Amino acid sequence: MKLLRILVLASFLAVAAGCSNSFVYNQLDWLIPWYLGDYVDLDRTQQRAFKDQLRELLRWHRSEELARYIELLDGIEADLDQALGAEQVEGWANDALAAYQRIEDRMLPIAFDIGRDLSDEQMAEFIARLERDQRELEEKYLERSDEEYVEDTVESLSENLGDFLGRLSEQQRTVINEAAAQLERFDAAWLDERRQWMATLTRLLQREPGWEEAIMTALAERDANRTESYRTSYAHNAVIINQTIADVLNLRSEKQDQRLRGELQDLRRDLRKLIAQGD
Repeated sequence: MKLLRILVLASFLAVAAGCSNSFVYNQLDWLIPWYLGDYVDLDRTQQRAFKDQLRELLRWHRSEELARYIELLDGIEADLDQALGAEQVEGWANDALAAYQRIEDRMLPIAFDIGRDLSDEQMAEFIARLERDQRELEEKYLERSDEEYVEDTVESLSENLGDFLGRLSEQQRTVINEAAAQLERFDAAWLDERRQWMATLTRLLQREPGWEEAIMTALAERDANRTESYRTSYAHNAVIINQTIADVLNLRSEKQDQRLRGELQDLRRDLRKLIAQGD
């Protein structure tokens, strides 16, 4: 069943690499990738245990979170009644991030339960496939020229905004092109930080006594351990992206405005249906 592109404008909030946050309701298990079979094969007992835990997670999500999403969508639509600035878009992003964090917090105990039950062979398989993903990401992103990096950013922003607005005007496309040219290239810093995090995770997943608490500590400290250049580039790009989104939305035509508000209304309707369905 369709939901949200996670909290609507989160798909606007792709910084530099062109990532968009989207998911299908009742498939929140993407947060534990090995469940999908791409990272490690769970036996039937492990799958059954996970599905029982996931069922409880979804019950919480439906009963407590969906109403919050409706409030967020209401707030976004209210913001559309006035000229937008980067601060409004940043607020939407922060709300989306907070919602994601609440889900992640609920998923971590499930991940730990599965992690405790994996055999050494299953854990080795999981780590090997994480390393495979890292290599593939590096090949995909680091081989791009600077021109290709800018082109990919323009394409990502244009597609994400176009999903909500429809065909963009020449003026809107110009705003996006000019913004993309101002971004600092971020893929190398992102992938380097990701590789360092994988090295930490690989060490902790040897599952020495206290490994769960160690992972929680490492997660809590992850932001603080990022380099100054990483944080500076990320902040620089976020300011540009947020302002660009605001500028493009401020340039929307009456037709685009109707489409955008219709998208928000459709999302609210989907959420209310999900809430009404209960378990």
